[in-house]
Amino acid sequence: MAKAKDSLITELERATHSGSHDKCVETLRRVTDLFLADADRFSEDQVRLFEHVLGVLIQKIEKRAREELSTRLALVDNAPIRVIQQLAQDDEITVAEPVLTRSARLTQDDLVQIARTKSQAHLLAISGRRQLDEAVTDVLLDRGNRDVVLKLARNSGACFSESGFTTLVVRAETDEYLAETVGLRLDVPSHLFQQLMSQATKTVRSRLLSLAP
Repeated sequence: MAKAKDSLITELERATHSGSHDKCVETLRRVTDLFLADADRFSEDQVRLFEHVLGVLIQKIEKRAREELSTRLALVDNAPIRVIQQLAQDDEITVAEPVLTRSARLTQDDLVQIARTKSQAHLLAISGRRQLDEAVTDVLLDRGNRDVVLKLARNSGACFSESGFTTLVVRAETDEYLAETVGLRLDVPSHLFQQLMSQATKTVRSRLLSLAP
């Protein structure tokens, strides 16, 4: 690994000192290729070396190259954590979306911070993750628009707190599609399901009674 380390540092110095955007993109791809080729065998110390190199290069590349990097790293279980965090917080949703939707390297705290500060598009991407904790869905429900709330309600891997379910039921009072979506979830507390049914239109009640387990 010592040889690889020297090579990476040399590549980084050449790219950053040249001032050439194309050189930085070329170096980024080569470093990413090198990482992905043996990602599952690298130690955390070795991953941190790639993290340092990629972290510097990200600052010097344009959106399309960042999009490519985000897509390539999104499903890598030991992807460099700080690089994933940088990509997830990118203001360009096309850069942030792949890691926001799929990366296992983002923690609950990372997701909460992003949900509190970023755009509705970022919130929508988070809402599609395979699993979401209550702390994250609480923030998404508090800040999210209708699209975010509907996507959350359809997400069987999203967990909601009591207050989160209450928010869903309250918002469903004026939204038939949301009412039907929430009513079909198996984890809705019984008293809130009764409230949902009592405020639903006749059409929605009939559909829920015919479809709900």
